[in-house]
Amino acid sequence: MNRLLPLLLAAGALTAGATQALAQEPTPGRQCFRVSQMEGHRVADPKTLYVGVRNKGVFRIDMHGACLAGANMGDPLVVETVGGSDLVCRPMDLDLKVAGSIGLSPCIVKSITRLTPPQIASLPPKLKP
Repeated sequence: MNRLLPLLLAAGALTAGATQALAQEPTPGRQCFRVSQMEGHRVADPKTLYVGVRNKGVFRIDMHGACLAGANMGDPLVVETVGGSDLVCRPMDLDLKVAGSIGLSPCIVKSITRLTPPQIASLPPKLKP
């Protein structure tokens, strides 16, 4: 029993540390944004969307398919988050649809990347949200 006690204490410490790490939101180093802070968007091509986010800059959202084909710059986005929070850190956190002339076009988000200031500056003016 004396040999098991240090192992049990170590396991308890690891569990407590993991629980505390999961409670932190967002995880340090993650590039997250809140849907409520989105301020504009531009469709770059059938698979790429640029989104402006207040106090965070510009995010590039890449899709698995060509769900943005036929979408116009002014077509509204229907954005919902998954899990009850409006915090988006991973592709699976975002349920995105484009409301176009043919109805709602659902998108499967492949990746979300926060652009650096030089990357934002290099965007053509028509793609800056």
